[in-house]
Parts: sequence; structure tokens; C-alpha cells
Amino acid sequence: MLSSIRVHSFAALLATTLTLGLPALAQTAALVPTAPAASAPIKVSSGIQYELIGRWDVAKLNQILTTDTPTFAGITVAYSPARNAVKLYRVSYPSVVPEQGNRPITATGLLAVPDTADTTFPMVSYQHGTVYGKEQVPSFPEQSPETQLMIAQFAGQGYLVTGADYFGMGASKEPEGYLVKGSHQQATYDMVVASRAVLADLKLADSKLFLSGWSQGGFVTLAMLERLEAVGMPVKAATTASAPADAFAAFNGFLNFPRKIDANWITTIFILNVFSFENYHNMPGLARALLTDETYEISRKAYLREPFDQNAVPTDLRKLIRPEYFDAQFFANSAYGRLVAQTSAYRWVIKTPVRTYYGLTDEAIRIEIGQLPMTYQKAIGNGTVEAVPTGDTSHRGTFATAVPQWKAWFDGQ
Repeated sequence: MLSSIRVHSFAALLATTLTLGLPALAQTAALVPTAPAASAPIKVSSGIQYELIGRWDVAKLNQILTTDTPTFAGITVAYSPARNAVKLYRVSYPSVVPEQGNRPITATGLLAVPDTADTTFPMVSYQHGTVYGKEQVPSFPEQSPETQLMIAQFAGQGYLVTGADYFGMGASKEPEGYLVKGSHQQATYDMVVASRAVLADLKLADSKLFLSGWSQGGFVTLAMLERLEAVGMPVKAATTASAPADAFAAFNGFLNFPRKIDANWITTIFILNVFSFENYHNMPGLARALLTDETYEISRKAYLREPFDQNAVPTDLRKLIRPEYFDAQFFANSAYGRLVAQTSAYRWVIKTPVRTYYGLTDEAIRIEIGQLPMTYQKAIGNGTVEAVPTGDTSHRGTFATAVPQWKAWFDGQ
């Protein structure tokens, strides 16, 4: 079982281009047939454009469900076979960075369209998990096994699948904005708007919108839902798997109450996050204040994806982070801790039906973190959120197990 695998260095993480909770993409990407050459970009309006990057037939989609997914997830899960081929489009769209006075930027994402005679489809917006390569994201689906699974299970059965790459990922020229809440909300909202503009150009439309996300994408999904409810964009239902809905709670657990099963790639989360906060919140020196002198430069290069000695990045948090941050009060009162404390996505009155799936042996997300959105909503008397266990599943196993349950629930909405 892959749930027992432990990566012993950041070198191993990057050498295998490991997705958080996913094994080497090299093991799975080779199994996905090469897509045809991309078409010329088609401009729609207001800076939105799209290009056809591939078409996956039913046989290819079913290979993902029966062979590729068990390879990277480490478990065998029963999926509904694909019924139709899927066309894949890379979408470029204008957006803004809320943390920087709405500075204009260009972002990218994926739109997967069932290749059928139908003209109206339900749509799932999928929010991807943490990745270490800029192109291990939805708009480069051949490099993203999690996106492949969503395409095969949903788009292969008549759903539109859309997914933002997040700022700094995909074809974006920005630095990564890892767990930067406002930017995640903006990227995902604007991607839905852009997807609908592309669909209109294709003479297609969506009938209802669902949201789903795994790991980091679970947090982004909840943050996106908060934004969509605030602006009045209807969402039929939302699901997550292994979602860190409260970064402050999750980070305190890693720092002060580590578990024996905690993954040793947790150090990379702090690296990506602190440099993202420094860049997006314009707080020079934030990363240097958190990281030890010995690991600062190597961490900076890792964040920027510059060449570096990968073996020099520690997998022990106490070798990466300055000792004072292991004092809970110091962490809470620090500039970094205060930003982390604002990074949550469950503390509003949720109107949309939500199911948060969590694993009992997830090496990244505690059971209580997986249950937290439900616990909070029930504490205020709201019953819209249900936490659903997936059994003794690892981080990636939780995702693989949850996906068909997501679809079965959405099918009934």
C-alpha cells in the first residue's frame, strides 16, 4: 500500500515530481496517450481565449479509471465506466490579485467538454491539490493524475469539468500563491466566468454548478464556495477530500502535536506558504523570520523552482523552522502566524449542501480537521455540512475513494 511509503528527502519529492499524496507522475503520465497538437487560440471577449489541447476517447478514459488511478492511489476503487469521449481546452483569462489592490494578471485553467450531441451539461469545478511542478495542474492534464481522474469519472459521463491552475501555476507568469485565500477565490471565480464564456462560443451551456477539491484544493473549494455564495452565484452542492479548512489549526498540529503518521513532506507546505504570503501580502522578510538561516536560501530556490541541492531541504520541521515558532503563543502572535490564522474557509453560515470526506489514516489531515466544517456549522445550529469518513485511507487513498461518492451524490441533486 502506498499509504506506507515515506519520502525521505525533498530531493525525492522533486525527483519524482510528487503531488501531495500522489506518487510519481512519471509512473502515470506515460500511461495517458499523447494528446494531439494544440489548436490555434480562439479569442472570445474581454481577454478570454481558449485552445483545443486534446481529445481523450472512451478507451483512454477507462484506462485511467482501471489502471492509472490504482497505480497512483495505491488502492482499487470501483468507478463508473466512461460513456463518451472528452475534448480538452486550455483557457486563458484575465483576473486580478486582491491582496495587491486588484493588480491585473492573466491566469489559466482547463475546460473538459463531453464529446456528445448534447448542448447542456452539469458542470463540476475541480480545485487541484498541492503540486511541485508549475504544469502539474488542470490545464496540463497529462501531467496531473488527479485531473485525469476527474475527467475520466465526470467528463466521461456527461459532466463539464473546469479547473483553475491558481495564480503562479500553469502558464501564469506570477509567483505561486499557495493558500493565499483571496487570490484562490479570485482565480476560481474568474475561471467559472471564463468557462461559461467559452461554452457560449461553443454554443453550449451548463445547467448547474458543483464544486469539488482535494487537499489544498479542498481548502480552495470551501473558499470558493464562500465567495460564490457572497456574490449570489448558485452552487448546487460541494464536496471536498482531505481539506485543511483551517490552516491555523492544521499548522499548530504539525508544530506542536505531531503524529507518528505525519508525512515528512509537510515541510514543503510551510516553504510554499510562507514565501507565498511574503509575495502576495508584500511582507519582505516574512520567510527569513520563519526559516532557519541554514535553510532559507534553499527554501527560496525551491519555492521559485530554481536549481538547488534538493538533498539540503530538511524533512524535519525543527530543522526548517526557527525554534521560537514551536511556542504556540509566539507563533500565534507572529506576523506569519497572524496571516495563517486568517486562512480558514468554514466560518460563515453555509447555505449550500456540503460533504467533506476524510480518511482515518490520512498522513496529512487529521480526522478532526476533516470534520471541522461540519462541527462548526452544527455548533451554530446549521446542518448543511456533513463529514464523511472513507475508512483507513491515506491522503491519496481518501481522494481516490471519495471521487465516485462525489459523483453519486451529484447525480442525485
